[in-house]
Amino acid sequence: MIRVFLASNVLLAMLIVGCGRDFVNPVTNDEPDQQFSVAKSEVARENFSVSNENISKQAESVNRFAIAMYNQLKKEGKNLFLSPYSITAALAMTAAGACGTTRQQILDALQVDLDGVAFDEAINAIDQSIINHASAAEGITLNIVNSTWMRSGWDFKFGYLDHLAKYYGAGVNLLDFAGKPEECRLIINAWVAGQTNDKILNLLPENSITPTTVVVLTNAIYFLADWLYAFNPEYTGSKDFTLLDKSIVRVPLMSLNKPDSTVKMRYARGNGFRALDFPYKGERITMTVLLPDVDSFASVENALSAAMLMQVFTSLQPKDLEVSLPKFKFAYGTEKLKTALMTLGMVDAFVLDKADLSGIDGSKLLYVDNVYHKAFISVDEKGTEAAA
Repeated sequence: MIRVFLASNVLLAMLIVGCGRDFVNPVTNDEPDQQFSVAKSEVARENFSVSNENISKQAESVNRFAIAMYNQLKKEGKNLFLSPYSITAALAMTAAGACGTTRQQILDALQVDLDGVAFDEAINAIDQSIINHASAAEGITLNIVNSTWMRSGWDFKFGYLDHLAKYYGAGVNLLDFAGKPEECRLIINAWVAGQTNDKILNLLPENSITPTTVVVLTNAIYFLADWLYAFNPEYTGSKDFTLLDKSIVRVPLMSLNKPDSTVKMRYARGNGFRALDFPYKGERITMTVLLPDVDSFASVENALSAAMLMQVFTSLQPKDLEVSLPKFKFAYGTEKLKTALMTLGMVDAFVLDKADLSGIDGSKLLYVDNVYHKAFISVDEKGTEAAA
């Protein structure tokens, strides 16, 4: 069983906002060959000088949210792959247009400690830091993009559009949700596929876009990275792999070194598990793997917390090891996150008569219909490809 959560990257979260009554507005498009019009705030995305304390606080918040969301989505006998960081980014753009209790519930569900614009500044700083780390190393491709899809002819607040541009680099694509909901769904799905190297297809299911849709907020990531220490394909072979129910299956097992030889890797021994760091080229980004001992999966899973993860990360030390890792490929979703988020306390945003998203358009007509999540990961001898 593979249950993976990444507190730093890899997911597409899509949030759809609907309205409480029908409006029919014609699409305005000056380019007849273009599928959608574009409106972008003139405010440029800024490189903010954010304190390390606030960056650390927000990173800790994402890790706490990671555990909370993992516990909501895990299912017995099922694999799980998600990125709490990207869910946070998408919901942060929602919180920017939320007011009062609706906003506070979103922030509480996300485990956010920072107040006001400090939250947006920290998210922006983390976002750009991840990109900078990736761009500083050869062999790593990282595409992170925020975008919004808005109903053509609807009156949105300029302050909200400026906020999205300033802190999230998000442009606005105008679509005729009222007149052509199905065509709009296909356009957004095609955009998602293009941003993720065709690894995420058909994200939005049928009927997820309706004539009452007003806004779709998207956060997409594509990640492709080579290992610092590549596995030799000649050492990959079919080996036994033990599942949780103690049954044995044969899987392609990659080895970093020849039999009876070792390689130095960052390793830690925890309470009922072992942890190992797999660095990518440039040594700025790593994949940390936790392997529970036999009969310890449940206890390790129950012990997961942001503090526990931080303790693992800080305790990793170089050690000579024989290293093997299963070769795998896994697609997750499309998963609807509404129930999970409501359980975590984000309730009012999903309820028409309670939601206050007036920061988006000045009205109280809007509410959140759902949040969609789809992710993909492939791990082989060369490295990792992931998208969402």
